[in-house]
Amino acid sequence: MADDISRDIQLLDRDLIAVRRDLHRHPELGYAEVRTSQLVAEHLRKLGLSVRTGVAKTGVIADLEGERPGATLLLRADMDALPVEERSGHDFPSEARGVMHACGHDAHVSALLGAATLLSARRDRIAGRVRFLFQPAEELAGGALRMIEEGALDGVDQALGAHVLTPFPFGVVATRSGPFFAGIDAFEVVVIGKAGHGGLPHMSVDPVYAAAQVVTALQSIVSRETKPGEPVVVSVSAISGGSAANVVVERVSLQGTVRWFSQQSREHALGRIQGIAAGVCSALRASCEFRVLSSSPVTANAPGPVDLIAAATRATERAAVTDPGALTVSEDFSEFTSRVPGCLFTVGAGGPTAAPHHHYAFDIDERAISLVAEIFTRAALSSLAPQ
Repeated sequence: MADDISRDIQLLDRDLIAVRRDLHRHPELGYAEVRTSQLVAEHLRKLGLSVRTGVAKTGVIADLEGERPGATLLLRADMDALPVEERSGHDFPSEARGVMHACGHDAHVSALLGAATLLSARRDRIAGRVRFLFQPAEELAGGALRMIEEGALDGVDQALGAHVLTPFPFGVVATRSGPFFAGIDAFEVVVIGKAGHGGLPHMSVDPVYAAAQVVTALQSIVSRETKPGEPVVVSVSAISGGSAANVVVERVSLQGTVRWFSQQSREHALGRIQGIAAGVCSALRASCEFRVLSSSPVTANAPGPVDLIAAATRATERAAVTDPGALTVSEDFSEFTSRVPGCLFTVGAGGPTAAPHHHYAFDIDERAISLVAEIFTRAALSSLAPQ
């Protein structure tokens, strides 16, 4: 039977979709979410909330005070887009060349604004405080930690975060107690050779050739050095260097990520990336430099918050909770869950034929937006109910 939350979320649905599409047309990269944060702050101020902007450069925080004292619950959405040129074919494509919301953060912002709207109308049912946190630079694996360093977790007792997920269809809410998303290290290997003429390769040291051998050799870390079944991923996803067909360039940059669930696996993979790259480059008369660009720990959910999300999901009467096992994607929401009890959950927004995350044709089932907003709302009201 529909209650007042179900009724109000239905009334908000069209507006939330409109906000998501507006954000989708105007994506912004990490720490450059200026327009997005302005839109967020304006909406929150209209709800009568006290808003703090400029947290971690472009982050936004607003607290909703209930009518009675109690605990503080943090609800978080990430705001940044990706450096992807959109080719989705729908009628609200990105207007920013080479930038796209290819992971659903536009939906997250819209959903949390929806939850703020619903909860602001229910202050009398809240004993404590709801903190709405809109985070920059999740894709850079740095925005969450920077917000924490600037006070985002001060006084917070629990944290909840959501992510739309296109591998699952609408109606599936996935989460689990314990490790859920992998830890991540983003790395760079710079291969250094000796510049020269493409027609006289013996007079130069070709870093393009050496880099290609490094990429191939790094695949042995998982296939030949990691125990079968151990969830470790090493991906080289960006190669840059050179600008002419007849010039041997001096430097080539390789960038990638390591995904892991144990500190031992992490340390082994990072050590072997550095060792293999150095060995291959030395054999080919080149040298290399290695550095870790950013890191985030494993996202581990606490049992209490997981139970809270499961109960809120059941109450929506339009979704079911499943445990998909640990997933080798990553989220810097882990910075919150490593400090306070929390839960990251995913909401199905696609299915078997949907484009994957970070793909140029990525899109979502927009019903997921209101579902995230409803789960946030129900979980907050349950967690902060007057005793």
